[in-house]
Amino acid sequence: LEAAVEAGIPLVVSAGGLDMVNFGARDTVPEKFSHRQLYVHNKHVTLMRTDVSENREFARFIAAKLASAKAPVAVLLPDKGISALDAEGQAFYNPEATGELLNVLQSEIAAAGNSMVSVQRLPLHINDPQFAVELITAFRKVGGDNLSSQPPSTDKEGAGRNNATTDIIAPIQIHSEAAVSSIAPRSCPTAPPDLDPDTPRGAILPGLYELVSSGYPIIGGGAGTGISAKSEEDGGAHLIVVYNSGRFRMAGRGSLAGLLPFADANGIVVEMASEVLPVVKHTPVLAGVCGTDPFRDIPRFLARLRDMGFSGIQNFPTVGLYDGTFRANLEETGMGFQKEVEMVAQARKLGLLTTPYAFTPEEAAAMAGAGADIVVAHVGLTTAGSIGAATSLTLEDATSAVQAMADAARAVHPHILVLCHGGPIATPADAAYVLGRTRGVHGFYGASSMERIPVEVAIADCVREFTSLRLPECD
Repeated sequence: LEAAVEAGIPLVVSAGGLDMVNFGARDTVPEKFSHRQLYVHNKHVTLMRTDVSENREFARFIAAKLASAKAPVAVLLPDKGISALDAEGQAFYNPEATGELLNVLQSEIAAAGNSMVSVQRLPLHINDPQFAVELITAFRKVGGDNLSSQPPSTDKEGAGRNNATTDIIAPIQIHSEAAVSSIAPRSCPTAPPDLDPDTPRGAILPGLYELVSSGYPIIGGGAGTGISAKSEEDGGAHLIVVYNSGRFRMAGRGSLAGLLPFADANGIVVEMASEVLPVVKHTPVLAGVCGTDPFRDIPRFLARLRDMGFSGIQNFPTVGLYDGTFRANLEETGMGFQKEVEMVAQARKLGLLTTPYAFTPEEAAAMAGAGADIVVAHVGLTTAGSIGAATSLTLEDATSAVQAMADAARAVHPHILVLCHGGPIATPADAAYVLGRTRGVHGFYGASSMERIPVEVAIADCVREFTSLRLPECD
């Protein structure tokens, strides 16, 4: 808080998450805290409930920071809890400790006598939607003239941004030539003129272009089970992709299992069709096709997939995830990325929607040249979750890589749509970061992010709630 206060920046302050201290795995909790109330969030994170005296000190610490405020500060305090666990019926619900925090904070601010700082107590929980409304209202109030309606900036860096935001919040600088600093204006491509409405491609693409023009990202999701596909449709996914790694990942194996000789990748997709296609009612379902499969007549296989009810294809398994000598040998022996490019061109001729992965600007350009409708800029195996990769680009570097691929694809095919995928882009916040700092990137495709990681969290949290139950005392 010191830097913002010293700089005279208007602030909205609350007290979220002060009910807990984060440690690593359960065995990393120091011995001196072993008697405290602990909550094992997952195998990597253990939380400790803060007590009354600690909350009192937190309050004094925050109040002291705000005492010298030079600009308006609105402090909003939610009486019904300050985290998801600090709610009635939850593990860290402790009205005495939370009450001490809020009461002391309010009294200490009042005692400081700084008229710039106001306190508002609200009969809400911090996660209540109405509390978010109150925060926004307070933000507009403390911002004053800075939040008045102003025309968009016309400078090169800030084209299309509203100055109201940049007056208060400094843009995040991405130190890369390929990535765009701060929030980039949207690039709204127009639909290609050659769409045949009687083909899957022609029926799907107009809606996707309209979506982007309306300011919404295209969201695609990988599905390894019927319930994943059904849930993704219920959540509003615009595209669903079925490929062999989905089955492996939902069986608790890493997604790269789909690149190894454990099963017939194209055969698995055909098997999964009967599980997924009947439960998806409206959303286009695409098939992951191994275009380098030397034992299939790919044009006939694509036609078969279309006749089964698939609306399009993606190139998976893909040699794009290989590098080094092994990748060079695949290219030299006729099983390289060019086979996947040719597969996309063949699918385009059949009227299928084509949404291939690309891993480099050169591959993105090649896919665009083959007539791809959507290039998915792939920045590596997804990192999050219990079986995610540990080696990855940073989010900043991933943003640069996505931008470079988008630029290369658009240089060949100006109508093309581009989605980002993989690596550190694992959550909605990660996707928002990339989409907000690139130009000509129109959405996100998630596989592990859409089914494996949410399932890991949901099941573990649900079981944890059951196992935290206690029986009545014995007679």
